[in-house]
Amino acid sequence: MDWEQIYQRLAADTNDAPAWAALDQRVRGWARAVFWKHGNHAIDDVVADTCAAVALGMRGARGPQTFAGFTYGHYLNARRRMLRSGLSSGVPLGTIDVAAPAEADELDPETLTRLRAALDRLPRRERAAVTLRYFNELPSTRIAAELGVTDGNARRILFNGLRRLRLAISPGQVCDALRRA
Repeated sequence: MDWEQIYQRLAADTNDAPAWAALDQRVRGWARAVFWKHGNHAIDDVVADTCAAVALGMRGARGPQTFAGFTYGHYLNARRRMLRSGLSSGVPLGTIDVAAPAEADELDPETLTRLRAALDRLPRRERAAVTLRYFNELPSTRIAAELGVTDGNARRILFNGLRRLRLAISPGQVCDALRRA
């Protein structure tokens, strides 16, 4: 099934299993090229994230001619999130001890103090977006509803808030610090 057929079938019926299977197969091909060394679970996660984003954003697809690019954009976002989550470390899967807790689960007091001060200095909407995302674990669609803005604006507000926080503490620690604070 080509991209146009997949789009037309999904636009007509979002529960079309053969169309989803064809989309899954296409995205899986992209993911295998990048995540083959990390195992099937990493590939499955990226495929699931991409397909979920496509399902949620089908109204934003401009038509059958651009559906492949629309899907690829969602795939790139899912891939970026996966690589940022730590899979890019190059550690072979067989050497990871899942039962052992991470040694650095606690933030050092200095970083925590800087994070709290930086969070207090954020503009109201950015502070709200960061709080809703990292303390309440809400997706961007719910954050948008809470702030009364579009989903794209909610993501922009969140991005700007995280950027300001990165200036206050070291860049690699912001998201981890917010999740543990």
